[in-house]
Amino acid sequence: MSAAPQKPGGLSLVVPSLRDPRIMIAAALTLWTLLGQTSYYFNRDFDDLAATLATCCGLDLVLTAVVLRQVAVPLSAYITGMSIAILLESNDWRVYVAASVWGILSKYLLRDSRRHFFNPSNFAIVMALLFTHGTASVAPGSQWGADYRVAFVIIALGLMMMRRVNRLDLALAWLGGYTFMGLLRMALGQGGLIFALGPVTGAEFALFTFSMMPDPKASPPTRRARIVWGLSIAVMDGILRYFEVRYSMFYALFAHTAMLPILHWVADRAGIAESDPWRLLEFRARAPKVPMKDGQAPLAEPAAAN
Repeated sequence: MSAAPQKPGGLSLVVPSLRDPRIMIAAALTLWTLLGQTSYYFNRDFDDLAATLATCCGLDLVLTAVVLRQVAVPLSAYITGMSIAILLESNDWRVYVAASVWGILSKYLLRDSRRHFFNPSNFAIVMALLFTHGTASVAPGSQWGADYRVAFVIIALGLMMMRRVNRLDLALAWLGGYTFMGLLRMALGQGGLIFALGPVTGAEFALFTFSMMPDPKASPPTRRARIVWGLSIAVMDGILRYFEVRYSMFYALFAHTAMLPILHWVADRAGIAESDPWRLLEFRARAPKVPMKDGQAPLAEPAAAN
């Protein structure tokens, strides 16, 4: 585990390109929130939402400038903040702020040789559930009114986003595993079909499936590993649900991402690498020209960012 490496030199400006899949995810989260606040059953206070987004984006801007020497549009932090604001529920605004700090700091302090390995919003929610002494919970899955038509639209759009970030295999493995474990629990006498599979129609399940779990920075790099990963999360979630552990999805994902450094080490040994899925444009300030003495060779200009 190591902190994010510092980069020397002056600040550079980093903005997402229009092909960056995070733009679609951020737009979807914004739309879901607007629909939830105006047409469905969200009960989010605007002050809590503003505090969450301000903390996530502000802290990420500061840390990116200090640690990475970049002035970066905090698109990932915005997605983290929206996820926390939608999924977390508390009557204390300080819980949202604390969860936001935990989530953003996890990106910079909990890293292996490749990158951070916890999904920031998942880390934030689990920390809030564990350390806020019962003042935090996860918003009920009925936020969308459990309307199967809305769920169908969200799942269809979510699967399209998963294809953009090359995580469709992971999402389908998770959905298939979740369905199987739900039917198995039903066969063992734990509720009926609505009890076992009803959560699929909720906002909690949709955001977990299409925003939190398939994070390319916090999931395996190969197709086979992602399929096993999704099935394994579903099995752990099903077992925890059978023993009536609340918030089982979030704990199952947290336990799996805690093991990612091992998978990254194995992938490094096998020479397996995955290109960064985010599409960024980086602009560096030109270095000032230095007067040269007679016979001195000119300094090379810094290489352009990829």
